[in-house]
Amino acid sequence: MTLAKALASARYIVDADGHKTEVVIPVETWQQMLATYERRITLLEDHDDREILSRWLANRAAGSEEMITLDKLEMISRSFSTT
Repeated sequence: MTLAKALASARYIVDADGHKTEVVIPVETWQQMLATYERRITLLEDHDDREILSRWLANRAAGSEEMITLDKLEMISRSFSTT
């Protein structure tokens, strides 16, 4: 659904002075907007994850990232979960 289509289905509630105070949209439009929002958030999170990995790989190749064992990682993780 396009933004124009979503806006076309919107109805506005106005106060006594004629100022828009609320928007009413059909449930189907709302559900489609939420689904679109969730897809966009997922894409942004995936992009962020790729960016983080890319930076880490570049730092690792440059020798500026320390490798740790899985045991050490688990120990660090436990220390965060107990606080």
